[in-house]
Amino acid sequence: MNRTLQTAAFALLATAVLAACGRETPAESQDGFNRIADRAVNEIREEMATENISLGRGHSDLPEAELTPQGDLVIDGKTLVLDPKQRELALAYRRQLARVAETGARVGIEGAKLASKAMAEAARAMVNGEDRDAEARIEADAAAVRAGAKALCEHLPALHAAQQDLAAAVPEFAPYATMDRKEFDDCHAEVAKS
Repeated sequence: MNRTLQTAAFALLATAVLAACGRETPAESQDGFNRIADRAVNEIREEMATENISLGRGHSDLPEAELTPQGDLVIDGKTLVLDPKQRELALAYRRQLARVAETGARVGIEGAKLASKAMAEAARAMVNGEDRDAEARIEADAAAVRAGAKALCEHLPALHAAQQDLAAAVPEFAPYATMDRKEFDDCHAEVAKS
């Protein structure tokens, strides 16, 4: 999943720069970003529906672990036997991960759109001398991006709860349940700073 998000982020940044420098109208640029957003979200949905999710990234001391689309937990190449309740908790955790990933993609795209628009507005302001109007329009768009980022932060407690529920029901998963409340507190602090 990280590879897809990194590719999407790179594509969005490249598109933002190209759109700002190109001859597209604002409506054409908006349509382009919307198509990219839809593609990124659809790609994330497809991955979440069909690919295993790697667990424990950044923890080289843990055996490799994955969570399959069917809710199987595979640790060190061995599939754990899960009862129906455990499997449902694993699937609930996957759904929360998908929700966060989709929201994150949307926020990233909105941020790239804002960067593109800000560059275009800055260029227009330099030519036309409309600094204050441009600044007000950019700030209004920035507020919308902050609202999206706040929504992302608000999804984190549900992800944390789903992770903790799975860890409580499946002890073998517990070492991979590393998210803590500080992460969503930090998320809100970052949004407040922006």
